[in-house]
Parts: sequence; C-alpha cells; structure tokens
Amino acid sequence: MDGHYWVSGRTEEEARDKATKRFNVSADKITLRQDEDVLDTWFSSGIFPFSIFGWPNETQDLSVFYPGTLLETGHDILFFWVARMVMMGLKLTGKLPFKEVYLHAVVRDAHGRKMSKSLGNVIDPLDVITGISLEGLYAQLQDSNLDPVEVEKAKQGQKSDYPTGIPECGTDALRFALCAYTSQGRDINMDVNRILGYRHFCNKLWNAVKFAMRTLGDNFVPSEKAQLCGEESVSDRWILSRLCTAVGLCNAGFQAYDFPAITTAIYNFWLYELCDVYLESVKPVFSRAEDDSGSQSQAVVCRQTLFTCLETGLRLLAPIMPFVGEELYQRLPQRRSQDDRSSIHVTPYPETEEFCWHSEDVDRQMEFVMTVVRTIRSLRADYNLTKTRADCEFIHNHELTISTVLYLLLRYCKGV
Repeated sequence: MDGHYWVSGRTEEEARDKATKRFNVSADKITLRQDEDVLDTWFSSGIFPFSIFGWPNETQDLSVFYPGTLLETGHDILFFWVARMVMMGLKLTGKLPFKEVYLHAVVRDAHGRKMSKSLGNVIDPLDVITGISLEGLYAQLQDSNLDPVEVEKAKQGQKSDYPTGIPECGTDALRFALCAYTSQGRDINMDVNRILGYRHFCNKLWNAVKFAMRTLGDNFVPSEKAQLCGEESVSDRWILSRLCTAVGLCNAGFQAYDFPAITTAIYNFWLYELCDVYLESVKPVFSRAEDDSGSQSQAVVCRQTLFTCLETGLRLLAPIMPFVGEELYQRLPQRRSQDDRSSIHVTPYPETEEFCWHSEDVDRQMEFVMTVVRTIRSLRADYNLTKTRADCEFIHNHELTISTVLYLLLRYCKGV
C-alpha cells in the first residue's frame, strides 16, 4: 500500500486476507512484503538465552556459554519472559537455560508511588549520577509528549520532591543504594537523599585512605601476607576481628543473594569501626612515635594492621563500588605476592578461610571501652565541656581528647 499501514498474519494467505478486508480492495491489487524481523518481543525473549550464541548453528560460543547459571530479572515479567525462556530452551535445545532466577524489586519513588511521567516522579539514573537542576527537570518535561495540563502537574511534583534539583551522587553511590534497597522486598521506594548519603560515604572512604597513606608514609612496605605478629594491641586485634566478621558476612551474603547484608557489613566496618574507632585510637600512637622511640615498634604494628584493613576492605567494597574501589586501591602499596595484580577487579575476593582472627573476648573488651567513651562524650555534652569554654582548661592542658581517652583505655584493657 502507501507505506503507512501494515498487517500481520501467521501465513502469507492470512495476511493477504486481512489486507483485503481492511482496505476493501481485491487481492490482486495488494503487494505484501515480509518484514525481516518477524519475531515479537515475547518470542524473541524466549529464545534469547541461546539465539545470541548463534543458535540454531552449533557454534563454539553456544557449547561454551549455554546453558547459563543465573538469570536476574523483575518479578513482574516472571511468566512473560522467564517461563518462555524455560519452555523454549527445553523444547529447542533440550536444556534449561539457567539454574537459578534472582528476582529484583520494582523501583518506585520515595512515597511508594509507581513512577509516571505525568506525575513528574520518574528518576533517570543518569540524572542521579551526574546531577540536574530543577530547571533541567522542567526542560525534560517540555521535550516530552505530555499534555500541557499534565506538564504543569508534573512540574508541581518535581518542585515538591526536588526543590533544588537532584544533586550529583555518582555511579558508585547509586549502585550501593540499589543493593542496599533490596531489603524492601518487591518494591523499592527510591529516595535521592539516601543515595546522597552514600555519596558522603564515598567521601569518607576517600578521606580515610588519604589519612592512612599519610600515616603509612612513603617508605612503608607491607608484609607479604596478612598475618598476626603477636605484638598487636587490643585495638589492633579488635579491628582485625571486626574485619573477619565483615568478610564472613559478605561471603555469606553473596552466596544467599542477600545484598543488604553485604552493604550493611561494608558500611559498618568502614564507617563505625575503622574510621570512627580504630583510626581515632591509633592517632595518639603515631603522634607519640615521632618523639618516643619506645612507641615506634607499636606504630609499626599499627601500620601493618591499618594496611590490612584498607586493602581487604577495598576488596570487599569493589564489586559494589567498583570505581571508588579501584581508584583507592591503586593508591595503596602492594604486597610483594600481589605485584602482578594491576587492578582490584582481578584480585581474589576475600575468603573467610584467609581471616581467622575473630575473637569474642576482644570484642567484649572493646565494647566495654566504647561504653566508657560514649559515657564520657555524653557527660561532656551534658556539662557543655567544649574546647571553647574556660571551664574546660583542664582538658586542654592535659590533652584529654576523645582520642587520648580511648588510647589510655586501650592500654588499660591490654594490661587486664
């Protein structure tokens, strides 16, 4: 016909009959041309697991890569796509296309509403990664095919949810958030503020490694393998114990596809244990080592412990934050046994068997120390003992900072 109409049929005769009736002309005046791609979406998806490897030809890729092991998809297309893949795979190849199916959640907005252009609550991942102003969001609506009334409604929704636009969060923060969000079940209520919080977590990682590199020094040489030397303090043994716990949780999480457990373990280790506690506890050790030769041996042990935590912690982080993990890993010195590993993504993931330093006794000691520290902080806050008040001269004169208190308490626990 004139190129603006098309009909479909399972056979040429059926298509010709439909065209005759639709345009009310005789069959001899109709010319049919078969489309080269005659498979609909559902049929194409059904043969996708093996058609991409050259099926029906017996290619090398087909023999090597089919069948697969895992399919990741949404629960809303479990029958439309997944069931068809299974049926077509069994019928045409005699093999199941995969052994396991991981169903991810459906992403909704922060209020639990399904994303809709007319509501203006659609979150473009690129806008979250690079950031966008409110005016930029408005411009996207103007370029859409929405009715003018719906455009105004969508603008109101965007102004309510993103009054200053969407801040730049980065790829790693978005990836980390999506993994952490899977604990919500079948639906994810995506809140950009939470993603921004993980961007701040990335900044914390960067600052921690920057401080650690300055502390390690240019001449630091890590030991050939992570191991205890027997001279570790309570804080050293505690952070290594917590590292072991994090490794175990991450390994168990990957085996069970429990991604929130992985992100929680990584987040807690880096933020609440390594940065908030261990780095604060070793600052006095390094400061005293500059003037006291007797403290230098303890500083050497702390440096090896710190490097082990950084290197292993980044390896734990790499699958979920690949860009930050790679960038920071490249700044660390490498163990001599790992000189051929140019990227963190080709290093082995930490295994539970490598780290057997977990100690419940040390954990209990540190929990007591942290209880004391929290009590001190609470008392300082209650009595408004800040560094800007004259009634805090005693703390100033004796350098009774939180770091010093923690260091003294750790020395006390070591002698108990």
